[in-house]
Amino acid sequence: MNNYIKHILVLFIVAVITYFAHNLVSEQLNFNAQWLKSGYTLRNLYLLAFFSSLVVAVLILTAYRIMPSNVGAVFLVAVSVKVLVFYVYIYKGLKQADDKFLAYNFVVVFFVFLICDVFVAFKALNKDEIKA
Repeated sequence: MNNYIKHILVLFIVAVITYFAHNLVSEQLNFNAQWLKSGYTLRNLYLLAFFSSLVVAVLILTAYRIMPSNVGAVFLVAVSVKVLVFYVYIYKGLKQADDKFLAYNFVVVFFVFLICDVFVAFKALNKDEIKA
């Protein structure tokens, strides 16, 4: 199976499982009112995280295929851009919220997908079965 497809499939499975687990916890703790008050949704956070991690994974795998010695630099630049995109997206909500509800949920989502990005970069840097 193509490595692009394998990594995208793993990313998708992680996104679906963590979204439903996170959503279940939010429902059990009655956080629905806080989500409405924040102006953001958990689904949109996960969609942004999934698509940004998808772009990072494709960039890393493409960099490995084209210029394998620069995979680390591509990873650092891609993750830096991802952090900026997330910050621009969440900035307004962080400024208007009195509590840290949105910040804590944002951090959980961001780090789940950052781990996925690191996993793809780790596999590429260690050349473990990567033949893009």
